[in-house]
Amino acid sequence: MTPKDTTQVHTFCRICEPGCGLLADVRDGEVVRLQPDRDHPVHQGFSCHKGVHYLQVHSDPDRLDRPLKRTNPRSEERGDFEPVDWDVAAREIAGRLQEIRKKYGRNALAVYQGNPSAFNGAYYANAATLARGFDTRMRFSAGTQDTSAKYAASEAIYGASMAHPIPDLLHTDYFLCLGSNPQVSHMTLIHISDPMAKIRAVNKRGGTVLFVNPRRIESSSPETGEVLLIKPDTDFYFLAGVLHEIVFRIGYDRDVVERHARRVDELLDFVRQYPVDRIAAVTGIDADTIRQVATDFCAAPSASIYMATGVNQGRQGTLAYWMLTMVSLFSGNLGRRGGNIYSRGVADVVQGSKRKREDPFYDGPFGEMRTVSGDLPAALLPEFIENPDDPIRALIVVSGNPLLSVGGDGRLRRAFEQLDLIVTVDLYRTVTGEMADYVLPATDWLEREDINFLNTMGVAMEPYVQYTPAVVPVKGERRDDWWILSRIQQEMGVPTLLDDPDPNPFAAVDAMMRDSGLSIDLLATMPCQTAVLPEADPAHVFSIAVQHDDGLIDCCPALFQRSYDTAERILEELAAEPADQLKLITRRTHYMVNSWLHNLPVFKQVVHQSNPLWMNPDDARCRGLVEGDDVTVRNRHGEIEAVLVCDDTLRPGVVAMTHGWGQGTARGLDVARRNPGVNVNRLAPTGTDGYDPLSNQSQLTGINVEVIRAMGSPRGRIDVQGSGATA
Repeated sequence: MTPKDTTQVHTFCRICEPGCGLLADVRDGEVVRLQPDRDHPVHQGFSCHKGVHYLQVHSDPDRLDRPLKRTNPRSEERGDFEPVDWDVAAREIAGRLQEIRKKYGRNALAVYQGNPSAFNGAYYANAATLARGFDTRMRFSAGTQDTSAKYAASEAIYGASMAHPIPDLLHTDYFLCLGSNPQVSHMTLIHISDPMAKIRAVNKRGGTVLFVNPRRIESSSPETGEVLLIKPDTDFYFLAGVLHEIVFRIGYDRDVVERHARRVDELLDFVRQYPVDRIAAVTGIDADTIRQVATDFCAAPSASIYMATGVNQGRQGTLAYWMLTMVSLFSGNLGRRGGNIYSRGVADVVQGSKRKREDPFYDGPFGEMRTVSGDLPAALLPEFIENPDDPIRALIVVSGNPLLSVGGDGRLRRAFEQLDLIVTVDLYRTVTGEMADYVLPATDWLEREDINFLNTMGVAMEPYVQYTPAVVPVKGERRDDWWILSRIQQEMGVPTLLDDPDPNPFAAVDAMMRDSGLSIDLLATMPCQTAVLPEADPAHVFSIAVQHDDGLIDCCPALFQRSYDTAERILEELAAEPADQLKLITRRTHYMVNSWLHNLPVFKQVVHQSNPLWMNPDDARCRGLVEGDDVTVRNRHGEIEAVLVCDDTLRPGVVAMTHGWGQGTARGLDVARRNPGVNVNRLAPTGTDGYDPLSNQSQLTGINVEVIRAMGSPRGRIDVQGSGATA
């Protein structure tokens, strides 16, 4: 029973892509409970623990309530801040930006956009307008840390960066899932309620689920499917081998393929180089097993395929997504019920991401360069700051924490110290915020009205659109991200939404929904403020998603040829590596999301109070290590120390740590600072060696490392599992 003095508000989570429906209990203007919304027409009461526990973020005493201004030089180890009025802050920031640009040029300002921005409907709908208002080419985002490989590949293959046919999990008979752990991460670039229930249903109706991953992930079970333990950063070769089997042994319908695609022979010439006998040893999966995967995939009544961050973040994520698309096409499963389909959702969005030029590369200060969805490679941010001919001198960070999410934080920190101005817009004073000159307080998603804009954009398995009012009034002087940037731009003399006496940040969303006969006002009157949309039409892959002028998929984009030699070089390097080479991968956990949620006490449990190094017990024994040892993890890029935890789910030769730790300097985050962990990205390559030039995607997995006992480390010094002695 809900107490009489409590009202309930239907809203939704904005931590990750499913956007699970939540019910907020509100009393006296405060949220007293978040729970799964059992009335939601799509999610029907499903939500993970992260969304429910978000209330701890909302009520965290460390949240920012007022704009802050630095009172001492950034070079000092500790930054001191004092409150400042919004108008003063906006005027001072704008004035300093104008001075910097007058002295150094328009590109002296850089903007970095973090992952949470994608789940902020008002901001995301106006992101392009806000970016144009700052008039700079120096745009960076977390996208080049997680998804830009897919955007670049789709732009070349389909002609639009937002064309991403998703696995039809509701109907598929075979699901091949690479580099994803849906039970923990709930999948990316696909919006689906309770993804594990959908995956279990494939198994229950007699279908097959097969995961390809360097560890036996939590998603694998007798009720779902098995794991093929692949060597890290070799998924491209595995997929090329599967495709080789399809086109040269199993066979395909060339007439059907050519009805929808071009440059088939060029693709065959490329794939001919990767027979399974050549790539099996490098992937760690024997040739007969790869052949069987190809056979079973093609024999299934329908089959779907998917890859996620674990592949994207390797050196060849773009080529892997190319091969994945071709496996779907040549097996007859692209644009087919139960295969990979395009979900139109509330409106067609691919047109807005249509490729503008066949060759996006240009001569930049560090060789040939490109942007992906407007973004330069974040791995080069220090180089751009230190570029003597055209330096970045000011940086605005929106809902991001690049010191933890971009590779090589030491190099990046030194570069940040050279900047004349840093401004962060966030819920907290983060590690990056500690280096800022101004820290501006943003609203959280319980304090702003919103719409699940991202969920409507072509990748929803169960298409719907949901509106939420602000659940509670804004606390203190927090403001929405779009308002903060617009207010600064106003002071710069740039036209903004705020010039309208009654600004409407959702005008573009309302316009987009008209084709479906919807509006925000109409949504607000519906149960759970949600409209369920028509089921995806599989044929829309070819009639909507493909945006090339001739309407055909490009089977062998000319753009990819610049990476052919790299693919051969990497294959030779992998084949020549010593048998005991350790490969570092990123491990997702239930206790955080990227660098989010670090200040929540509920997520600091046992071993997850820090960021241990996970290692297969056999690898530990070979190195004379035992669980609980302090170890040094090092390579030519950097060195970190961590506590060793043995984990037999890891393939031998693979070690794992979690992305987003390293909060030791975050004085504004009490819990996170007391449980800082270590930033594993110090081991990632940086500069021109740190990203895939096809996509600007940073390499953050499959990294060669060496692990030794730290100097002076007592053996097995702690009980990492909380269950007794470990040595």
